[in-house]
Amino acid sequence: MIDLLSPVGDFECLKSAVQNGANSVYFGADLFSARAYASNFNLEELEKAIIYAKTRGVKTNLTLNTLIKDNEFDDAFELAKKAYEFGIDAIIVQDLGLARQLIKKFPDLDIHASTQMSIHNLQGVLEAEKLGFKRVVLARELSIQEIEYICNNSNIEIECFIHGALCISYSGQCLFSSMIGGRSGNRGKCAQACRLPYEFLENDKKIDAGHLLSPRDLCGLDFIPALINSGVTCLKIEGRMKSPEYVATVTRIYRKYIDLAESNGKYIIDENDRKILLQVFNRGMSSTGHLSNAPNENLVFKEKPNNMGLFLGKVEKYNKNKGYINVKLQEPIEIGDTIALEKETGTYNISELMLKDKNIKETYIGQTVTIGRMKGNINLGDKIYKMSSKKLNEIAQNSIKNENRKIKLNCKITIKKGLPIELTVTSATNLDIYSTLNITCKSDVIPEEAKNRPLEKEKVLAQLNKTNDSLYEFSNIDINLDDGLFLPKISTLNELRRNALDETYNFAINNIKRCR
Repeated sequence: MIDLLSPVGDFECLKSAVQNGANSVYFGADLFSARAYASNFNLEELEKAIIYAKTRGVKTNLTLNTLIKDNEFDDAFELAKKAYEFGIDAIIVQDLGLARQLIKKFPDLDIHASTQMSIHNLQGVLEAEKLGFKRVVLARELSIQEIEYICNNSNIEIECFIHGALCISYSGQCLFSSMIGGRSGNRGKCAQACRLPYEFLENDKKIDAGHLLSPRDLCGLDFIPALINSGVTCLKIEGRMKSPEYVATVTRIYRKYIDLAESNGKYIIDENDRKILLQVFNRGMSSTGHLSNAPNENLVFKEKPNNMGLFLGKVEKYNKNKGYINVKLQEPIEIGDTIALEKETGTYNISELMLKDKNIKETYIGQTVTIGRMKGNINLGDKIYKMSSKKLNEIAQNSIKNENRKIKLNCKITIKKGLPIELTVTSATNLDIYSTLNITCKSDVIPEEAKNRPLEKEKVLAQLNKTNDSLYEFSNIDINLDDGLFLPKISTLNELRRNALDETYNFAINNIKRCR
């Protein structure tokens, strides 16, 4: 099964990734991360993040992927050591010296060669393999054909990007930010120089202008089957600076299509899903990046360097005094969505929506509607964009309210006359941290002989199955119950269940952490 790797900038993003189907996640600590402006995690938060993911069967990758100065080396190594002790599965590294030290000192820890290492050919991959790296995150600039050639001629895990922002410079080779903004992308502080506006001059004559170095984002949905067949180990979503809603939505969509590709069924992309990805974030309606074997002549989007949303329509009528604009809808909208106009820098939250002077809450494509309370630099013919969808955001937010990554357990409960109630829990999953689970809890309560209604198996089953708020659920429950017994308090079963699940959680944490 191919690994879906999702980005995590904070704990809400972590929950979004895990609960929407990521196999693994990557995040940074508050030092030595190539996304220094993400929220990232301090040591206490790092430990909690690792526990949250791994107790749910999701692998964790720490991004320690900046160049390290001599006077920082010991601190970087100590951070890696702490992450190792907390139970991190892998560390993504750019600095070769740090990588070699980690490989030497922690032979049981996977070290991944960051895309910042600029490994873009088979020779580079083979050298990383020889040095002891477990995985190579390939440069973004490779085509499917080149990726397949590397996979077929190496024995190391291969990871590549499948969705998100692209850089105009070669992966790991950008000095533009340092030159323009005095901040190094290789030190985690990219100034986004490629997103700025520029003019293109020829013989001092301007022949083009705009965001001439700003690439469209990558959307690789179409390439999932080919990448799986090529032998790639992991597909990576970019976005540690993005919102929890973005992480949840993009992870959910890619989970769907990876599962579809691996099912060997007919691989057909629902265009509504493609549109959902564009709605949560897109630059220039996205592109295939460099994955196609043909040159990408549509890589750059010069009109706008950030999220452009979906084209909603044009201003057909504008009442400046009342703040009303009329638009024929190219996309449905509803109260709570946000929109933007091409000459305005901010966004508007839709709080008033009318059809033929009657208030409405939602719409459909093709309607001409009035959007109220719109003030600013607005003119007839201005383009309007739908920047966010209330409905999509609610789906994303609801996805982390419930536990979708339940760990399955076996349960055996023994209720015998004159003996304490006994409940034993064992693993019903193939996750390593639960493989030797065998916990028995006993209650102080002794069952009594029933005078009226004896305890029935159905009642015991109902109490044990009350695990809705828990990380765990019982897939098999074996009830060994003597006839004619009564429990003074049925809550005894609830307490026994809670104690057993608490001990299971502590057992998992102890198996996650490494002692040195």
